[in-house]
Amino acid sequence: MAENKLGSYILNLMATIKDTETEQFVKDLAYDELKRLNSNVEEFLKANLKDDSEEAEKTEKQLLQEEAKDGKK
Repeated sequence: MAENKLGSYILNLMATIKDTETEQFVKDLAYDELKRLNSNVEEFLKANLKDDSEEAEKTEKQLLQEEAKDGKK
């Protein structure tokens, strides 16, 4: 079974932030890294988001074209 390396990395960063024994500098580094990862995930989701409104518009245009063809026959 493949390990979820990114998941464990994120969990370790979160644990670092919550750890009361860790120096503030290290916590700040972990926090900045989590913010960077969050930004990367958001960019990925926006870039790969399937726009349902565009698909619905295409379907509606196709239906209108089919109706127009049927009406001319």
